Amino acid sequence: MIVLTRPLPAAQRFARMLRRAGATDPILFSPIIRIELTGQGALPAGTLVFTSENGVHAAAAMGALVGRDVIAVGPRTAASARAQGARVTVGSGDVQTLAEMLIAQAGGPFVHLHGAHVTGDLVGNLRAAGLQAAARVIYNQTPHALTEAARNALKSDRPSVLPLFSAKSAEWVAQDLAEQPSKTLMVALSAQVRESWPWSGAALVAERTEIGGMCAAVMQAVSGRTGEGE
Repeated sequence: MIVLTRPLPAAQRFARMLRRAGATDPILFSPIIRIELTGQGALPAGTLVFTSENGVHAAAAMGALVGRDVIAVGPRTAASARAQGARVTVGSGDVQTLAEMLIAQAGGPFVHLHGAHVTGDLVGNLRAAGLQAAARVIYNQTPHALTEAARNALKSDRPSVLPLFSAKSAEWVAQDLAEQPSKTLMVALSAQVRESWPWSGAALVAERTEIGGMCAAVMQAVSGRTGEGE
């Protein structure tokens, strides 16, 4: 069993990617994060920077992105911005390399539009390099309870795989479960996500912090090759 806790559209896309990669395990969807739009007023001037699709959708609800210069962390976020009519430059998939790319290009000013919970300090890194950058929270992420089916699957005596894409989702899933799931192999997008999972035991960390890396790690997990605690 594979339990996906991303917001449903992203989880469904990832499930299709796993199927194309050859995964045959049953897949359960149980979004752990609810997105609440909080942005008000007009979109700010400058080059808009997005590190998630949720940021693009929240910004589009505030105003048209048609013709705006946008920097996107990776291909999926870039595709969402292009669909809104933005002129998009795409990064390689993670915040650290995105910061390095922007510093090397020495453009700006940049405005990072993001949720209340973020990974890394993109704006801080840009400012430290002498670039003009600002941040603005335009949506909030709040916890949503696991479905009964997902909770039962993770707590059962049958093996399951739990891909986790953010530190906050790792924290909230763990809070919902309350105790370590003994037969669950957690697959983390990054070391930071792994550190937010409070239990030792079987875990894998993706070799690449992007969707393709997660797909490869999950396929490794379902093939029966585990990580720490093996």
